[in-house]
Amino acid sequence: MPGLLTALALLTALAVAALLRDRLGTAAALGVALAGTFLVASAVGLLLLDLGRLQPWPLRLGLIGAFAAFVLLAFVARRRLPPVTPILALHARPLALGLGVLLVAGVGLRLCPSPYLQGGQDQGIYVNVGHHIARTGGLRPVDRLLRGAVRGVSQADVLAAYRVQPQPEDSPLVGVREGRWTAGLHIEDARAGRLVPAFFHLMPVWFAMCELDWGFARSTWPLVPFWALSALALFGLARRLALDSGDPLVRRRAGAIGLVALAGLALHPLDLWISSFTVTENLARACLLAAAWLALEAGAAERDDRPGARLLAVLGGLCFAASAFTRGSFVAHAIALALALLLARDEASRSRRVLFAALVGGTTLAVVQAVLHSWPYFFSAAANHFHVPRLTPRPAVAVAWTIAAGAALLLVDLGLRRLSAPARTVARRVLRIGAGLALALAAFVLVQRAWLGGSETGPDQQVLAVLLRHGGPLPLLLGLAGVGLAVRRADAQRLPWVALAAAIVLTAALKSGVRYEFYYARYFVADVVPVLTVASACLLGHFIARAERRLGPRRAALAFAVLLLAWLLPPLRLLPREVYWTRDLADDPAELAGIFAHVPEDSLLLFDDRAPGRWRGLLAAPALLSFGKSALAVPPGGHIVEGALKAGTPVFLLSGGWEPADRQLWPSPAHGPWRTRVVARGIYHAPRAETVEGGVPARLVDGGGPWELQQLDRSIWRSSGAFSLYPDSMFVAAAPAGFVTEPLPLPAGARIELRLPAGAPDCEITAALHADTGPLALASLPREPDGPLLWALPASPPATAALVIAAECGSTFAWRWLSVRAAP
Repeated sequence: MPGLLTALALLTALAVAALLRDRLGTAAALGVALAGTFLVASAVGLLLLDLGRLQPWPLRLGLIGAFAAFVLLAFVARRRLPPVTPILALHARPLALGLGVLLVAGVGLRLCPSPYLQGGQDQGIYVNVGHHIARTGGLRPVDRLLRGAVRGVSQADVLAAYRVQPQPEDSPLVGVREGRWTAGLHIEDARAGRLVPAFFHLMPVWFAMCELDWGFARSTWPLVPFWALSALALFGLARRLALDSGDPLVRRRAGAIGLVALAGLALHPLDLWISSFTVTENLARACLLAAAWLALEAGAAERDDRPGARLLAVLGGLCFAASAFTRGSFVAHAIALALALLLARDEASRSRRVLFAALVGGTTLAVVQAVLHSWPYFFSAAANHFHVPRLTPRPAVAVAWTIAAGAALLLVDLGLRRLSAPARTVARRVLRIGAGLALALAAFVLVQRAWLGGSETGPDQQVLAVLLRHGGPLPLLLGLAGVGLAVRRADAQRLPWVALAAAIVLTAALKSGVRYEFYYARYFVADVVPVLTVASACLLGHFIARAERRLGPRRAALAFAVLLLAWLLPPLRLLPREVYWTRDLADDPAELAGIFAHVPEDSLLLFDDRAPGRWRGLLAAPALLSFGKSALAVPPGGHIVEGALKAGTPVFLLSGGWEPADRQLWPSPAHGPWRTRVVARGIYHAPRAETVEGGVPARLVDGGGPWELQQLDRSIWRSSGAFSLYPDSMFVAAAPAGFVTEPLPLPAGARIELRLPAGAPDCEITAALHADTGPLALASLPREPDGPLLWALPASPPATAALVIAAECGSTFAWRWLSVRAAP
């Protein structure tokens, strides 16, 4: 039943929220319900992935059991936690109405996310890996060609085509990374044919679970609840920061401040486009915002002596750890947050200790999984993006060091509990100064690079220019100023998160530029855009509170309206562009399914290198991962094609452009042209947003075009004029007793060889040529024992002639192949 698991997840979240509402408060209960449901589903998916059992019934049973256990735990917590006195929020109904309208509008703008299936870049690999997981239950694809499991295709030839070099026996790369299959797919064990996808795998797991619940074409729909969770967490975070303010006027406007932040995110053009694009920034943003919201709710509950502080802190730490299961950059964020939590110590905060333990424990597990499942990507990304030395440890050693590092952090936190009050004050001051310096450096780098440009990119491709283009100047200025003010005023409980915000802004500022949009601008959606949005909303709330004291409520309201319009209206000028109202490759599932439906399971799929329509880099990954075809992701060697044809393996060629003939020639420099026949034709519709350097994309371009699927004939043609035919060749027609070929060019001085199957019955077999001048019987040549039957062509054969083989047998005549080649 489609949607069954989705309905079960929603009912679980509603049940937990209802059970804990009068124990934790409405906001905290909602946060626990949403975060808990998300974490439970993620854990079940990752566990089943590790077991290789992420398939329909194991997933259903696992989620039913896990959700039931979560509801049971909520029921136990309800019985143990005392009730809390409900706090009546000001303007509760208008606030709920505004929240509902913004959520519905934001989600509505992001419905029907892109089902991106083309390979070659991150977004397509995530989706295709999700399809592979849903189809097989496991993570690692097995390439039958590499494993040598395709009839007639030599494993040695395939390894040579992929340029797999033998590794020393003591190399840590053996069985870990032995080559490259295509962009985003590494060869883990060449002789076993085992591949491993790059990147981290939490989002493909969600895509696989959604496919098992909703079907192939809707596998990317988790992007919609990811944004909804981000929006609710952003609202809750901004509201909590306002409620924790020392200004009563700011506290009174806490709900409005949350709505302003939510509106800023919902209408942000960059966030609007990326939210429907299949990249991990969407999931990482939800984890980051949920973690910050729950952690601050935990601190507020502990400060106000309300129940549930440790529960909120645990979920906050695990949500942040979930982001480390999603993106490698968030492992660095987790390390920065852990160090900030070590330095920003208050007297005896139990929620901080629980948050720290959950963060470190969960991130340690995330790194362990990255080492085991993403070894090539993890260590290359660490070297490329964070400039650490290129490491190639053995997986077991890397896992051991990871666990040791996590345990060391927990022991350091335990040892620092006895830190004296003056030492704690000094540590917090060091952290505050470091955060301030990071923010100041970020501001300097942003301005300097926007003025001078980078080494490879111009000023209009710099981070500051991109943020201004998409969000406008006001939220950027307010955001930077808001983070700076928070660095100065944050208490011990909020200071670690403010320091993380400063580190995020600095990391974004240090990027070398945005090569082109939208793709490379996606990095800002996961962290810096939410950080600046929350900081802008909070600073705007403080500004309006101060304006109300000095100018009165009416003028303050007018100033608020002017500033809000100055924030939200400039980005709206971009939204009429068609790229915001379409989805990249929206028809990919149906289009590619229509192409690959013509390719049998036991066949070999090749890709034509001739223009137009060089499809290998785009479609090799979906052919293997999403549709389970034995596709060759590199140019084929002649021996690969010849071996498959000799063994009777169907060989298909996907090429672009249309030629009028149904029979064509496929050039091969080494072996002469292969004969092909067209099996299917069509037009691949692949509209997607254009790529623009130093600007916002405005229109769509079609990345598809005409395609032809051709089957290679079971015939081999040499540049010398020699050729071989096999029983399934389109040039051969079976006769009542024997067979006849189409008129074919015959090289002078050649001979004909006919090889029969082993154990074939004795037959009287003759050969003749049929040309325009009439039939011409061929003289047979002596035959060696177990050798082929031989006939000699005349010294001056016709230019083209049909070859007729006649056989008189007591049973059905069978043959293996016919060759016409020069006499030795």
